[in-house]
Order: sequence, then C-alpha cells, then structure tokens
Amino acid sequence: MSLWYYILIILCVIILFLLIFGLPRKRSARSPNIEGLDSPEVAKAFDKMTDILPFRILRKKIISHIRKLNPSGRLIDAGCGPGNLIVQLAKEFPTLELIGVDISNEILERAKIRATKHERKIEFKEGSVENLPFPNEYADFIVSTFSLHHWINPGRALQEIYRVLKKEGVALIFDFRRDSRKFYYGFLTFITKIVAPKALRNVNEPIGSLKSSYTPLEAQELLSKEQIKDITIKPMLAWMFVQITKLNP
Repeated sequence: MSLWYYILIILCVIILFLLIFGLPRKRSARSPNIEGLDSPEVAKAFDKMTDILPFRILRKKIISHIRKLNPSGRLIDAGCGPGNLIVQLAKEFPTLELIGVDISNEILERAKIRATKHERKIEFKEGSVENLPFPNEYADFIVSTFSLHHWINPGRALQEIYRVLKKEGVALIFDFRRDSRKFYYGFLTFITKIVAPKALRNVNEPIGSLKSSYTPLEAQELLSKEQIKDITIKPMLAWMFVQITKLNP
C-alpha cells in the first residue's frame, strides 16, 4: 500500500477522535420520554433495535463490569426489557439464579421467548422497579440497564432496590448520561431518523432516552436525597455506571 493510503487512514482516525472527544458536552434540561413498550409494534421494534451492534457493544461493557464484581447467589435484572442482557448473564454466570422483571407485559413475553432458546431456566415477573415484587433482602445482586431515565418516581425505585438487596448486596445501574458530547447526540439522532424502525421513530427513540437521562451529578443528588450513601458513580463517554453497596449498619 502507498504512503498516502496510510496517511489518509491516520487522518480519518484523528478526525473521528476529534469529533468524539473534541466537541463540547451537551447542556440541556431533562426531557422525559415515554417509549410505549406496551404497544406490540413498539415492543417488536425495540427488541430489534437492542440487537444492533452499538447495543451489543454496550452489553459487553456491562457484563465486563459485572464480572469484576464477582456476583453470586440470586441476581435480579430490574427493567430487563426483551431479555438480551439476562440471557447473556445466564451464559456468563452458570451458577447464578436469575430473575427478570419488567413493567411491560408485551416486552416481557419477548424476553421469555428469547430465554427459551437457552438451556438455563430464567424466571420472569411482571412488575415495576418502583414496586418490586420481592420481599426484603431477597437478592444478592440487582442490575438495571437503560431503565433509570424511565422511572417516574426514581426516589421510590432506588428505595425499592435498596430494600430488596441483601446485606453486602450490590446494585449496578447503567444508563445514558444526558451531558454526552454533541457527537453522540448527532449519532443517536441519525439512528432515530434513519436506522430505527418506524414504530420507534414515532416515539422519538432512541434519542428520546438520551434526552430524558440524568447527568452524573443529578444521579448523585438523587441518591443523596434518598440517603443512600455507599455509592460509586463512574461517568464514561455517553453513559455511566452507578454502583450501590448495601453494607451492614
């Protein structure tokens, strides 16, 4: 290959790097958005969307983070959606007892279908994160992904997660961060208008989820308001990890 070919590749990498990291972060007020996952059309479109490459990459990041925490016992996926993550967790952690919870019966049926393709038994329950259908100190680990920005009463949901966690249990919340760089807003706008199925475009997704998400500072304030203290927030490029550990008093 000629020298100019390598120079062109290097220039493209530099331009892409500057677009991703050089543009300023977006500063805007939170704009809550409702996906409407009880609609069969939206649920089907959402299921399809969560299987595209960017979401698969993010799930790998989530599983990598969970792996470092060495979960054991009973794990609840709160807001499990169509079951992509919990089925992957079944493959990654064969000894875990897995339970998926979602408020949408329509999307939960899709999760059940996906789980039947796996030999491990996964339990599913219909329920809200703000009123989890479990007794106190029931779970060793709770994970929630792309769900925080949908919670109508996030304070209540956080208290429920804390209630259901066992002592020494860990909750890991993963979501977009609204103060992402403008490049990411442009990327998700393109996905919404060009790539996403029509049913998702009609409800302004996935860009609507980004606009309704919280900043790391807002997430910190939510947790502080509920007097949940042992927390770690890890802001990243366009998303964040919020980790809660329930210590013995």
